[in-house]
Amino acid sequence: MNLQGLDVLIDGYNLEMPSGTGIKTYTISLIQALKLLGANVSVLFSKSTTNNAVLDEVLFFENQEKISKLQLLKTTAKDILTFSKEARILNFTDKVIAPDTSLQKLLHSVQALSLNNCYTAAKIRYRLFGQTTTVKSPKKVNIWHKTYPLIPINIQGAGNDIVTIHDLVPLKLPYTTLDDKKLFYKSVKSVIKKSKTIITVSENSKRDILEFYDVDPDKIYVTYQAVNQNYLNASQDKLELFLKRYNLEPQKYILFVGAIEPKKNVSRLIDAYAAMDTDLQLVIVGKKAWLWEKEIKQIESAFGAEWTRKVKILDFVKNDSLKYLYQGAFCFVFPSIYEGFGLPPVEAMGFGCPVITSKTSCLSEVCGNAALYVDPYDADDIQKNIEKLVNQPQLRDQLISSGKERIKFFSLENYAQNLYQAYAKVI
Repeated sequence: MNLQGLDVLIDGYNLEMPSGTGIKTYTISLIQALKLLGANVSVLFSKSTTNNAVLDEVLFFENQEKISKLQLLKTTAKDILTFSKEARILNFTDKVIAPDTSLQKLLHSVQALSLNNCYTAAKIRYRLFGQTTTVKSPKKVNIWHKTYPLIPINIQGAGNDIVTIHDLVPLKLPYTTLDDKKLFYKSVKSVIKKSKTIITVSENSKRDILEFYDVDPDKIYVTYQAVNQNYLNASQDKLELFLKRYNLEPQKYILFVGAIEPKKNVSRLIDAYAAMDTDLQLVIVGKKAWLWEKEIKQIESAFGAEWTRKVKILDFVKNDSLKYLYQGAFCFVFPSIYEGFGLPPVEAMGFGCPVITSKTSCLSEVCGNAALYVDPYDADDIQKNIEKLVNQPQLRDQLISSGKERIKFFSLENYAQNLYQAYAKVI
């Protein structure tokens, strides 16, 4: 079982994002699995290129957030009408200190290609004219694998297209996202028609795809998602020292990790916590996304001006720090209304943190018998299950043990086997 000699090009759309996303984590696992199977992996980025390798590396790691919108529009506008260009190969010299050593290591394991603003220009062109952009690759490509369906780019000469559709949340829960729903529906329909194989990350997501689109079920492969199996087992002294940064103590806080937005249902978690008589703190880790103020507005009214003693809101936390927060938590509560896979609760299991999560969407499928399940629309139910865990130490120990066993299902080796079955359909 191998993909020896197969040339696969993957989009770097989410890899370019400065903060972590679930699809970014998925893309890294995808690359690792393909390399484990022996494939030759390339990644298409949208960075500026020159004839100078050192300058290319400088521009690659430039802080894109500092580039003005006007500058971006000017450079993008030149590409929208005449967009059929050849990407260039990037050669990294390691003279630049990268902001993320894991990304630098990843770049050395693949062939990096780049075409300036290709993703932004292609999306604008598709929105304005309904046209997909063609990109020429400087090297042979057997398979063009899009990790995200809203990338209207074709690769000239690629024999087959594969797309990963993680979820259809903008269609299933239209009130929870800001996406252009007509454009989303049309884009996914188009990519489903063009792709030889569709990969998704849960049986629940597969059912959603079949519910919204006319597609052969045999064309859709459920591979789930690989989860890092290198778990932290920090000593008590080291853990306590780390948690002091945030004025936290081990086993003295409830943890949530995820974007603060309506879909993640943080407001009901706060309602549940406010109704509890507990010394446990609530720690919310996540980027402030759409309508984040509405999700957490009741904190001050519930706890008063000194609410920060009870509730801590931490913005994006790097993985090296996040693992300590997982290991030190009394429990992990993830009452999300809907997920395609639900990476955070699975990550929590790996670090020995018992999980309470929603009974909706894919979460019971993914977490199996290693979690307590709640009605995400019922704050009382969330509260009762947290209190149940507080009052039953034996149940907490049982969930920790079940979680460590469940996590093995999501190993890179199992994921690579599932991925091979999907790829075997088109090679």
